[in-house]
Amino acid sequence: MKPLDEIDRKLLNVLQTNSRITIRELSEKLHLSTTPIHERIKKLEKNGYIKQYITLVDPKLFGKKLIAYISVSLNKHTKEAIEEFELEMDRMDEVMECYYISGNIDFLLKVYCQDMDDFHNFVTTKFSTIGNISQFYSSFVMTEAKVKHQFKL
Repeated sequence: MKPLDEIDRKLLNVLQTNSRITIRELSEKLHLSTTPIHERIKKLEKNGYIKQYITLVDPKLFGKKLIAYISVSLNKHTKEAIEEFELEMDRMDEVMECYYISGNIDFLLKVYCQDMDDFHNFVTTKFSTIGNISQFYSSFVMTEAKVKHQFKL
């Protein structure tokens, strides 16, 4: 795969800011006709530079006002045990992000809940029923100081 040129980088920077921008608007911003812009976007999608187009919603407007990070240690570390844990996390709507990491813990989870009662319910009725967890620690977000979804290219 050949490296991105300057136009591809500019194109991706604009699309990261507004993925709903039209091909015509992109062509005006980048001073190219619509056909090359369209072809470049298709190439970026095909080569995996563009993974998907999404709409970011404000979780607070949907009642998800509590963000918790859960550090998880597992009892077993076999490939099957790790895959099973990841499947369990995928099934839980509250778990928005799940990372298998190195260090003192095995997984780091980002969990969204309505409030502390909702988090307590999540932990006691869903999360703690998973058999392979040896221990976990929760940390709660007090303020979102920086949240970015764009890479400067």
